Amino acid sequence: MQLIKTFLMLNLLASVLFLNGCGETANTLRKETKDTLAVATVDTAFMPNYNPAMDSYIMGGTFVKKLGDTLGIKVYEFTLKPGETCALHAHPDHTAYVLQGGKVALYTKATGRRDTLTFPTGMALISGPLIDSGTNIGNTTIKFLITDIYRPRKL
Repeated sequence: MQLIKTFLMLNLLASVLFLNGCGETANTLRKETKDTLAVATVDTAFMPNYNPAMDSYIMGGTFVKKLGDTLGIKVYEFTLKPGETCALHAHPDHTAYVLQGGKVALYTKATGRRDTLTFPTGMALISGPLIDSGTNIGNTTIKFLITDIYRPRKL
């Protein structure tokens, strides 16, 4: 019994020291480096539930190149050439990383409007479920790395 207590105390002490050391390293790094990653987040409080019949894999057609599909997560590259339009489609919770930036006329069903957005290369987006469509209105091919996360959501 004493051996178990000693082991637990040493384990607890090692964990505290490790976490304390991690905090110091993070603070030191934060002072020495500049965070250059642009991240946009979307409030999911009023977003509709995900509609699987409009899944981006189903509606995306030739714009979607599947990279992985396992454990309730789909990863794919989404490519839109100048002038191309993707059909109205649905995403569950998802992330997007802009591999090649450009200008898009993006329609979002929740807002009911079309906005002109410029996505710079290297931008990261994090969003809950949404239904959207877009047209590449720029002169460059746009590429996104999308991760769709299929998980239960509270209603």
